[in-house]
Amino acid sequence: MNRSQFIIYGSIAVLLVYMTGATAFAGDAAVSEPAVALADKVISSTVGGVIYNEGMITEMETISIYPNYYNTMLQPGTSENFTVTVTNNEDAAITVDPMMVITPYTYSFMDESWITITPAQEVLETGEKTQFEVKISIPEDVEIGNYAATLAFMENVPEGDILYQGFPGTVQLNVDVWIPPQVQILTPYIYDRVEAGKVYNYEIVLKNTGDSEIAIDPKLVENMYYPMIADVSSVSVDAAASMPYYGGYGQAFGTDAITITGPSSIKPGETAVVKVQLKVPSDAQGDFSGSIDLNIDDPGIREYEGMVSLNFHVAVQPEKPYEIPFKVNDNGTVTIELKSYIYDMYPSSSSTDPSFEVKLINPQGKEVEAVQEAMQYGGMVTVGSISYPVFKAAGNNPEYQNNSQNYVETYTVQASAGQWTLSVMPHNTESFEYSINIEPSR
Repeated sequence: MNRSQFIIYGSIAVLLVYMTGATAFAGDAAVSEPAVALADKVISSTVGGVIYNEGMITEMETISIYPNYYNTMLQPGTSENFTVTVTNNEDAAITVDPMMVITPYTYSFMDESWITITPAQEVLETGEKTQFEVKISIPEDVEIGNYAATLAFMENVPEGDILYQGFPGTVQLNVDVWIPPQVQILTPYIYDRVEAGKVYNYEIVLKNTGDSEIAIDPKLVENMYYPMIADVSSVSVDAAASMPYYGGYGQAFGTDAITITGPSSIKPGETAVVKVQLKVPSDAQGDFSGSIDLNIDDPGIREYEGMVSLNFHVAVQPEKPYEIPFKVNDNGTVTIELKSYIYDMYPSSSSTDPSFEVKLINPQGKEVEAVQEAMQYGGMVTVGSISYPVFKAAGNNPEYQNNSQNYVETYTVQASAGQWTLSVMPHNTESFEYSINIEPSR
């Protein structure tokens, strides 16, 4: 295995364990101290730290550490304290001399000056337990980002071989350094189902909640693809745009089909609109995937947070209807239900509702009219599930989130015994469900 492969696999390992740790926090009760003690561990916090034990790796017999993972969010110029409990499991006294170790395969390294551990050294007798106070101090001039380090409480910790948090005798520390953004992006994505030869208009709504003017410079980024390498920050947007589309297939149309217009800055308290126009070529087919990099000059917004994702699917109308044969054993009533789902797309999507052309062929091969008895709309709505600030704008109600909708058409026909065929021509939908209920006459 060469060094590049090793770095890639190491990055994957760290990422997977972080994700596993986040999941384990909710359900892991197997910790070395009662869960009720967790509230006393965080002495001060800007946003709030999270501490827990993985319980995934058996501790070495020398010492036990609680917690072995700590994650928090802090703003530049602030600090936070938390407590680490160390227990001596040896048959003799040991000297605990904690130190900070740089965690490999991380993008941002934490400086040793950020961490103060008190006491600096402690002698523990057999079975003795003590607490170390860890203070995290973030400098005023530090860049926002995620920083990681390992706090080692064992004497022999292999500095270059810690591929996961929870390594015996250590605490994995993660600090997300952030500042409140001024600009709120009220349109985080544009997903739509479009038709060849038509024109579509969209709006990206931005609001400046700060007290200074913020410059923006929206640019289209086609084929957004970041390779999995150690230093993602070294891949520029321009370089990413020139990389092959992830998945190996072409785009439905080129960038010349999309036009972006908007202001060059947003004044304090103002709401700005970036307009996006899509002219779908008449010969387009397939999907287009990309992003609009808003290039917001706001230090509180990281590069990836200033991206509005674009996904367009060029719908293709089938040439022939879908046919479903079914058997009627006795004369009776046949009820047909056709259902299509309308997924959460761009709020002001110009696409029309789904619809169906329905035909029934009787056992004699003749077409029989099916009577539409009902048409039904449905959906699922959640209340207040958005975890970030959302401001009211056209077509946007922040109190409710419409996650999905469905459209149902119901038909009936009096059917004689024999082999029948249901013919369905769908319109304005990518998929549909059908059910055929046969009720014999009494």
